[in-house]
Amino acid sequence: MSELPDNPATPFARWLRDTDESDQRRFETGIPVRDGAELAADIYLPQDDAPAPAIVTITPYGKDSTAFVTDEARFYQRHGYVFVAVDVRGRGKSEGTWLPFANDPDDGHDVVEWVAAQPWCTGKVGMTGLSYMGWTQWAAASRRPPHLTCMLSTSAAGRWQQEIPFTNGAFQLYFAWWAYATRRRISEIHGLATMDWDRLLPTLPYDAIGTELGIPQESWRLLTQKDRLDDFWQALRFDDVYDSIDVPCLHVTGWYDLEDLLGAFHHYEHMAAASPAADSQYLLVGPWSHVKSRYPDRYYAGRDLGPDAAWDMDAEHLRWFDHWLKKQGPGLDDVARIRLFEPGTDQWRTPDTWPMATSEQSLFLGSQDEEGVLSATAQQQESSTAYRYDPADPVPTQVDVRAYPVEDVPLLQDANEARPDVLSFTGPVLETETRISGWGRVELFASSDCDDTEWHVKVCDVHPDGRSYKVTQGCLRAACRDSLVEPAPLTPNEITRFVVELWPTQHVFLPGHRVRVTVTSSDFPWFARSLNRFGVVADQAEARVALNTVVHGGNHPSRLVLPVVDVAAQ
Repeated sequence: MSELPDNPATPFARWLRDTDESDQRRFETGIPVRDGAELAADIYLPQDDAPAPAIVTITPYGKDSTAFVTDEARFYQRHGYVFVAVDVRGRGKSEGTWLPFANDPDDGHDVVEWVAAQPWCTGKVGMTGLSYMGWTQWAAASRRPPHLTCMLSTSAAGRWQQEIPFTNGAFQLYFAWWAYATRRRISEIHGLATMDWDRLLPTLPYDAIGTELGIPQESWRLLTQKDRLDDFWQALRFDDVYDSIDVPCLHVTGWYDLEDLLGAFHHYEHMAAASPAADSQYLLVGPWSHVKSRYPDRYYAGRDLGPDAAWDMDAEHLRWFDHWLKKQGPGLDDVARIRLFEPGTDQWRTPDTWPMATSEQSLFLGSQDEEGVLSATAQQQESSTAYRYDPADPVPTQVDVRAYPVEDVPLLQDANEARPDVLSFTGPVLETETRISGWGRVELFASSDCDDTEWHVKVCDVHPDGRSYKVTQGCLRAACRDSLVEPAPLTPNEITRFVVELWPTQHVFLPGHRVRVTVTSSDFPWFARSLNRFGVVADQAEARVALNTVVHGGNHPSRLVLPVVDVAAQ
């Protein structure tokens, strides 16, 4: 290879020679938004100079992130799209102050409309992204930008305070990892494994964890102190706006997503029920955790779920955008609008509706020979089962917070179920298949000798060899039993009815298996520990040990309610 002449421009000429063509067609710019701030963006242009449809992602993790942006950007660039990656306000190179979630609706609208007006864009704009980048799509869509043509939303947040950062009153301590990773302008995801989480996460009050990690106080307190469904969070929920969002969307998530499964179903169900584009809502749910909903494989928490669990998500995405933005490709005529991987049978199903459930089945909690049982009818004689919940010895989530993927939380519950502070209620051996599909619930009649506590429940599939695997779960802060807006203390030792919502699921209990529900009061460190005191939990430092009692039978028929698919509907 001949040498370049030695002159002041030689380094630039060498860079041009050694840079591949896709990088030469990438440039950085600022996108102005309505208040005068500029958001930093990378624009990836396809090889053809003609205007092309654009795909936008708006991210807090860095517009040049290899994991979340650049590989995907080049993929679409090679397939004839403009790809636009934007740093959210106050992150990366974008101007303004970073405050999670707050500015995304207006900023998202302005980004979409700016992109649509550029000479390199045909005016058709799609949006894509996982997790926070899924949320930014819904934030933008809530402002109804005229040129937003379609979305591909993967595990998107949005069911605030019933999902994150509090799940029905229980704080997802996972946000310590997330807030650390986003504490500065440049993402620090790779530093997560170096932190001494075993020392940090038990810190009390847990509001102090933010100081230890160097998280800006405004961001951390937004996550920890706003523990009610107050005006801030209500303004970011779009429950009454979906009927005006006329945008086709492919909703993707995983049954084992502990962060945003509830948000993903919230968006899908509301759009399917109310949107003018209801007929263009598609749902794809696999046996995946949060990140694996975008990058799926056949494994979850060490379990091989078979080759059908893996998915060519790039091809899935490209087909979606080709259809809506280019009106080309194979189209969607042979794509089912609902595709669900069904644990139990480990097969994909394509029902006409979600949920598939046609009825509810109640299994009542009771006791027999000092063992917890589930039965089709409530026991006539009232009884109770009590346990001590000590915040100093919480039930473990069984996750290594330093390992990746941190979201692959084990399904096997045998070790936890052997603890004295975990109550188990188990049904009889099943003679036929029982298919559940939808949102279940656990109705508990219970008491505590404290003025607050938490309930963490799991529904499990007990295999013939005795192993118990989680199917779904739910949690509830006792003080939030009647309202997320105005929590109220318990009257100690008074029997109270609690309804614990179970997360959506699709599952088959096979013949020879049994249904089990477990009840306890902690799931640490995924969820922060309740200290059994009423008040702002983030500020509490002194723990109480609670005696919590579940009452069953008689006038207090605690029960598990499952959304069951009748045989005729299968």
